Amino acid sequence: MARPQVSTQPNVQILETGNIAFFYRPKMDVLHPKSPDDLERAFFMLFPDDQTHHKNRLFILAHGVFPKIVPEVLLPEERDWAFVTDASQDPRALVDALEKNIPGPPEPSGQRARPWARIAGDGRYAIVRHEDHTHLVYALREPKQPGVVQQQLEIKPQASYVISVKEPYAPSEIVLENKPSYPESLRKKFDGHGWISVEPTDYLDYQWTQVLLAGAETDIQRELGIKLDARKENQAERAALQLLSQEAKEARDRWHVDLFAPMRQGVWE
Repeated sequence: MARPQVSTQPNVQILETGNIAFFYRPKMDVLHPKSPDDLERAFFMLFPDDQTHHKNRLFILAHGVFPKIVPEVLLPEERDWAFVTDASQDPRALVDALEKNIPGPPEPSGQRARPWARIAGDGRYAIVRHEDHTHLVYALREPKQPGVVQQQLEIKPQASYVISVKEPYAPSEIVLENKPSYPESLRKKFDGHGWISVEPTDYLDYQWTQVLLAGAETDIQRELGIKLDARKENQAERAALQLLSQEAKEARDRWHVDLFAPMRQGVWE
């Protein structure tokens, strides 16, 4: 399994590594969004390197953008919920999941009932234990120069978030239609707590898992002693992006929409 370079800090332990990708979908009847106000949803996908013991996950951000990060300061407005809307051994199923459950009547001839999801960036991630809590950290591969899309969605060149998992019956500001089906070994770790560290990372392999993200740092090497090689791409992410490339051809040919422009050029599309 590929591992990021880690300092000799004794209080940092790598729990999981892989690739991460960021997506957004415009609202109905918005062909070319101009800001987060024009978006229906924002997503991110995690493709673990360890495909034997973990699933690929599709997360929805509750409020459409990542929490802001003010280094060395943790404020309530820098926190937000996300949840696992799909988890699958097949990474291509996550791309399919972006287009499923289309609301409303069947598509009229030549029109889509739902706008295409666009990719806004990709790179490497790690989930690490730091003292008594866990972090989700990432470093972008593309875009090499973040643009207006990444700035407005709060997707940084690199970032660290304290990540916690919610006990399924604990109160939350977002109400989901179902709850994760954790095995007893994971359920008992909550031990009466409303949320706990994401250890083991198996919690993320279950649909409906809710996590709380709190912005921590924009320099992960300084904070945790970790340097991610953003150029690495595992087979799971490669398979998902290959499927997205096929859909991108149809989107370009029929609707003149470039699904990869936000990632490659940093512009709204």
